[in-house]
Amino acid sequence: MSYLAGVYDVVVIGGGHSGCEAGLAVSRLGFKTVLFSINLDGIASMPCNPSIGGTAKGHLVREVDALGGEMGKVADKTMIQSKVLNKGKGPAVYSLRSQIDKKKYQNTMKHVLEKEEHLHVRQGEVVEILTSKENDKTKIKGVKTLTGAIYEAPVVIVTTGTYLKSQVILGDIQYSSGPDGLFPSNHL
Repeated sequence: MSYLAGVYDVVVIGGGHSGCEAGLAVSRLGFKTVLFSINLDGIASMPCNPSIGGTAKGHLVREVDALGGEMGKVADKTMIQSKVLNKGKGPAVYSLRSQIDKKKYQNTMKHVLEKEEHLHVRQGEVVEILTSKENDKTKIKGVKTLTGAIYEAPVVIVTTGTYLKSQVILGDIQYSSGPDGLFPSNHL
């Protein structure tokens, strides 16, 4: 059984780095936004490597920061140590990397999301992106969650990251699991 749970301008699926930044960006533009995470304790999780910056992600973090994003700000608040990588090479390849307190980062980012004026954070698994055909064009209508809740919105941003149909592989054994033992997103 399905039921209408809300009407929004934008739906964001996923609460990792990309989902947090997407949700904050559109809500700060005044759009009524809902962000879904399978587990609210998994928002802004860094299950593999609790660092921000480095030779690859460092450029991206600076670009997000230049556009008004939160990743760098929250990293500064939750940093354990900061280090310049590649100091033995030329300045063109110097790279700043900060090690982050994982739980403090998660809690701080979650708090930033929760206090944002036009952003609603919901726990739930989105299982379907609802569409309709109008004049031979497919239009987004919203999303449906595993529990049957329908959230209408003309825009859906998908940032599922490592949760979408994720697997743990241990030798010959495989099973479905999200990062840090959380549930995967297997139905979208």
